[in-house]
Amino acid sequence: MVADRGTTEAAMRTMTAGVLRETAPGERRVALVPELVPAAERLGATVLVEPGAGALAGHHDADYRIAGAAVVGRAELLLRADVLLGIHPPNVDSVRELRPGQVLAVLVRPHRIPYLVRRWADRGVTVIGLDLAPDLPAAYPLDAEASQGRAAGYRAVLLAATRLDRCLPPWGTADGLVEPVRVLVVGAGHAGLQAADTARRLGAPVSAVELRHRERAAVVALGAELLDLPGLHPVAGERELWDALGRERPAWTASLAEAVTRHDVVVMALAPPGRTPPVLLHTTVVGRMRPGSVLVDLAAGPEGGTVEGVRSDTTTPVGDGVTVIGAGELAAQVPTTASLAYAHNALALLDRLIRGGEPADDPVLGPMLVTDRGMVRHEPTRRFLREVIAVAGLP
Repeated sequence: MVADRGTTEAAMRTMTAGVLRETAPGERRVALVPELVPAAERLGATVLVEPGAGALAGHHDADYRIAGAAVVGRAELLLRADVLLGIHPPNVDSVRELRPGQVLAVLVRPHRIPYLVRRWADRGVTVIGLDLAPDLPAAYPLDAEASQGRAAGYRAVLLAATRLDRCLPPWGTADGLVEPVRVLVVGAGHAGLQAADTARRLGAPVSAVELRHRERAAVVALGAELLDLPGLHPVAGERELWDALGRERPAWTASLAEAVTRHDVVVMALAPPGRTPPVLLHTTVVGRMRPGSVLVDLAAGPEGGTVEGVRSDTTTPVGDGVTVIGAGELAAQVPTTASLAYAHNALALLDRLIRGGEPADDPVLGPMLVTDRGMVRHEPTRRFLREVIAVAGLP
């Protein structure tokens, strides 16, 4: 990762960070913006940028050069970089283009790419998931799942508003007041809280379903209404939430079904980290919402979402005029803001890599390691990989 670990100063002189150009369809973000290049250099990093990496976020190659970065082709970047920074796993040959000891830092979502994770491990690449930051205060600056989730939550409400057949706030007319749009947010993590705050700022009354104690307090502080569902009880944190959901899935689906049909906009913002999201709402339930209503599933990915049959980047009519939106990468729709937020996460990672020791020994980076030293380190991914290999009958 770093050529000389003898002293912090030596490590700071020798680390090279490479910023990749994204190739995923519809992706407009970049992992490091020009305004933070000088900060990376002050840490001791030399910054290389692939041509066109920031163009779709409004950052051109000349901006990076002025900031002090070198703009180089992909082959040279892959050859020289100690740390590769990106949004998504890059479309490169893991054996021919990545080298042992090289660090790759992206939004990994390892449960979606188990075989690629295995190839990284076999190659000896150290992969750090910026979507896997632990729930520790020291990890917050590196938490790209949080920063990108906030952008997605904001965008989800705006997307719903454009599809809705009414305006979100109540409107006064000569004959009286038009009934306000009722918004329900399911899950008050970073994305859900931002969705609730955005809807409130647009004038809609907002209710939220949340069981975790800390997130429930955040809902109340925001001024939204906590909606307690029959049969569901508050829990301590993330692990307890998903354990309870596994045990009480029928209670979840029944209680949510009743709540959803009483609202005009629903934002589903519950997504288990590193796992396929569970189906919490069936199409027949969503179809009973008022005609013209909108549901946005922020958990929707290639493997599905929390709504039956939903897929990422799709819009589906259900029932009598209800619109279901599989969100996909909504943060990519606000690339300037989302890229700046992500770049701060990437900068915090560089700081920790340069000033710290081995990532596996770091209390923050350790849980974020997907692969390191020839092994799959992330336990949920290792367990999932064993399962898929067993099913496929592979060695």
